[in-house]
Amino acid sequence: MLQNFSQASSLKKGLRPPKTNIIPPKTIPNVRRYDTITELFPNKTAVPQMRLSFPESADPVGHVCFNWYSDVCTFFVAVPFSCGQEFSSDVSKNGTFTSPNYPEPYPADVYCVYSFMGRGKERVQIQFTDFDLHLPHEPPRDCDSVDAVMVFITINGQKERVDNFCGNKLPAQLMSNGPSMSVEFRSYHSSPEVKGFRAIYKFVTDFGIYAARQDSQSVCGFNFNSEDRKNGTFTSPNFPGYYPRNTECHYFFKGKPKERVHITFNKFDVDGIPPCTTDTASDYVEFSNFRTVDRGYPRHCGVKKPKYIESQGEFFRVTFKSNDKFDGTGFEALYHFKPYIDQSSVQRISSTSTNSTSSDVRVSTYTFILVPVVVMLMINV
Repeated sequence: MLQNFSQASSLKKGLRPPKTNIIPPKTIPNVRRYDTITELFPNKTAVPQMRLSFPESADPVGHVCFNWYSDVCTFFVAVPFSCGQEFSSDVSKNGTFTSPNYPEPYPADVYCVYSFMGRGKERVQIQFTDFDLHLPHEPPRDCDSVDAVMVFITINGQKERVDNFCGNKLPAQLMSNGPSMSVEFRSYHSSPEVKGFRAIYKFVTDFGIYAARQDSQSVCGFNFNSEDRKNGTFTSPNFPGYYPRNTECHYFFKGKPKERVHITFNKFDVDGIPPCTTDTASDYVEFSNFRTVDRGYPRHCGVKKPKYIESQGEFFRVTFKSNDKFDGTGFEALYHFKPYIDQSSVQRISSTSTNSTSSDVRVSTYTFILVPVVVMLMINV
């Protein structure tokens, strides 16, 4: 609370209006000189406060305060606002989190940490539904020196940054590489025009892939059976958001006897440099007619979509693998189980049909030629 100087016990009549002149010590960080109390709280923003009191003349650390109403000087300084929330999958599998005061403007000098902790195979999925942070008049090259949201994951025991987000562009949907993730919000400024952010969080085990049955033998495996459905779509984890790092997923297609799997890619954005080897630190997609590696197919990465693919048998496997370096939005593809047509049989049938047609043509020609001859013989007789 601010001190009510009008009710000070030692009010001295006839003196000039109240004014507090404060020179904060250099030893207190993030504090500047405040000539009036109103300057301390511009626009009535709810800024955290620290109360200091000391004798009027001077205090031991060098404050100088002139208080016309009391021999004790009391003032407040702004200190950085800290906040944080912890979300556990034991408490709730989903929910929302926001910037301070949302949808009202957030205060300046804010630092908030939102921690998410799941269990086992759970992944943290975050989707921003509103995003509006203060930006200076000159747009920055990056988000390092402005109000921003920062997302972190843990890789090999080390905290790694996924990305920074600033301005008012809605971030892509995000997913952790394991059961934990942290989101940090940092503000330097405040503005009555901005309202901060709102996001939805979920603890999921399906990797955001909803169109198939999960394979119980794989951490990230999905079965597509012809008996269940003849066609549909399948995607990379968390599509159309950024796929998670350090993740390997398998898609198993199982057709009926004499069926083949046909696959067409609609979208493809997998970080990497062809031929997508380990040396280039590339994420990749690969295909196989077996449960093991099939050397008949090359790996695919980058933004060039793979060509139309047809399996050699009723079983087919697609593998997606990401490393711990970069991210992409992944892929979306169509699959279709179709009856197998033996092309050699088609050629034999076509050849037989062509030969039969030629014989018919020859017979008709001979008949046409012989008829006039018979007529001529009859006339001569």
